[in-house]
Amino acid sequence: MARRKQLKGVAGNLGQWCLSRSFDYEGYWAIGQFYAHAEANGTEEIVLKLIEDFVPIYAEGIKYSSAIKLLSSILKQDVQSNKIPDWWLKDVSVIFRFNTEFVHKYHYWGSGLGGKPFICVVKITTDLGKTYSKEFGCNVWVHNPKREQRRYGF
Repeated sequence: MARRKQLKGVAGNLGQWCLSRSFDYEGYWAIGQFYAHAEANGTEEIVLKLIEDFVPIYAEGIKYSSAIKLLSSILKQDVQSNKIPDWWLKDVSVIFRFNTEFVHKYHYWGSGLGGKPFICVVKITTDLGKTYSKEFGCNVWVHNPKREQRRYGF
């Protein structure tokens, strides 16, 4: 029988996926592209809503829709594998914060590689109002196709 506290693990899995190099958009790491988009729009935070008021967000015809669909599919797969009912999920959001303060546990090992400190926060709110969140971080460079190697197949 599923427990709502398993959603903390789901949040952790989703956050780890966001940081992985497998999370790409059109063959490039999605985080770098989100960073470039945030800089171009004069913001330091991007919020991706995957579920809002119990309704899954279907991203069609917007920029980064395939990245949002990928995150939604990872969430759905993780929730189903834990046998968690869909109606337990009221809100699910992934928050990307760029140019953050240096946090030793997230940014120390990557500081020699350059880039700017970045934090990813996954928040899952249940139908009972409890919010489970996980925070991850790493260093990120702004997307630059001249410097990056595209994933095979694009």
